[in-house]
Amino acid sequence: MADHITPSCPFCPFSDQDATFVEQHIEYCHPEGGAPPPHTFETPAFETTSPSPSPFPVDEDSTEKYVDCPHGCGETITTAELATHLDLHIAEGLALDDSGPVQSPFNTELSSEPDISSDLNDSRDFHVSQKGSKRGADRDFTRSNTSKPAQGRSRSPVGKLGSDGAKRLGAHTPMKKKMPTWLKKMLEKGSRTSKQTRITTDGKLSRHTSVENETENLVPVIAKLCEQDKSSQRVFLCSPKVRHVCKMTREGGFCGYRNIQMLVSYITKSKSLGHENFPDGVPSILELQDLIERAWDWGFNSSGRTETGGIKGTRKFIGTPEAQALFMSLGIPCDASSLSESSNMRAHMALYQDVASYFRSNCSLDDEKKVFMTDLPPIYFQHQGHSMTIIGFELRDDNTANLLVFDPMFKTSPAMSRLIGTSAKSDHPARLLKAYRRETRYLQKYKIFELLK
Repeated sequence: MADHITPSCPFCPFSDQDATFVEQHIEYCHPEGGAPPPHTFETPAFETTSPSPSPFPVDEDSTEKYVDCPHGCGETITTAELATHLDLHIAEGLALDDSGPVQSPFNTELSSEPDISSDLNDSRDFHVSQKGSKRGADRDFTRSNTSKPAQGRSRSPVGKLGSDGAKRLGAHTPMKKKMPTWLKKMLEKGSRTSKQTRITTDGKLSRHTSVENETENLVPVIAKLCEQDKSSQRVFLCSPKVRHVCKMTREGGFCGYRNIQMLVSYITKSKSLGHENFPDGVPSILELQDLIERAWDWGFNSSGRTETGGIKGTRKFIGTPEAQALFMSLGIPCDASSLSESSNMRAHMALYQDVASYFRSNCSLDDEKKVFMTDLPPIYFQHQGHSMTIIGFELRDDNTANLLVFDPMFKTSPAMSRLIGTSAKSDHPARLLKAYRRETRYLQKYKIFELLK
């Protein structure tokens, strides 16, 4: 019998059952025999520090280590997540002629989990168990909620995010100090913009400005690809008015800010409550730092300043508490919650049920449609060390499920960009959707999640 060995990269832990995909990975991520691809511009390297021990609950025999991404994106990730991370770098570089079938090692058989498809189609309400919450999430909202906001400003209901206080779910490496001059200048300048003239449906010409690290009208493309993907059983998507905002090259760990920008992109485009706070469109990272500091001044989750030592002009990580503080200070209703592992449910299953319930509230399940496009806002989503924006929920034909996300760590692939504004026909939709799916294989590694709706 032949010995089936999964092809792997000789320079890093990446592997895939498709040898062609591994070859593409080596060519893309290690073009010079193990070195990451050259940067698009020269900058001083980030100062290197040894990661501090994780403050989160881990197994006693854990050997978790952090490494710099060999692709050169500037992210520091765990060795266990490196293969997934590099896999997504391949996905972000896909062109249409590359989008043939491929089986990723991260789409292999999932661990045994309850079938949740019947729950989703059941008329009963979901109940997300909070038993076992003594593990806590990694920020304390009970202390910050006692601070009174400035007079005349209302506060929205707050979901408690645990009771451990000192921990920060968003940070996995030491707090970054003052940002270097080159990075501050890069953020002040922002991403490149371009203007195009388009013909509208009524035959008129219109001027359109696009930003290099922002992609509009991507949710409708994902909806069409899900319609074509035979492995998708039922899909729920948020409003198409949200943009995918990704980081700039060598930017570092500003994912929390980029997710806030995605939520703001929905608010401004939909003209929803609070849109008048953003007359100039989506605020920059530096402007968001000012808004968060001001929210702390007004008493919104002000313990964040004590925990971080302040964030203005720094590369320090932010998370769900900072996003919540910003929106509450602007009078924008939001609800924060924590989902943790319990005695009878894994954390990722509680996450699935919570997100499914959120989208189900805006849909009629009596409808036989496969893909539901809603007008719901996207969801700010945090797990240990990283945050994303949830744009949808998907049930698969094998009764497993996954989240659909915009990940600020990865840019929109050329293949997806070319499908915007078209019928989005694809012979292999699953490969194009790969960058937006976060499955059980990925999520089950985490014991705590935070959501901001």
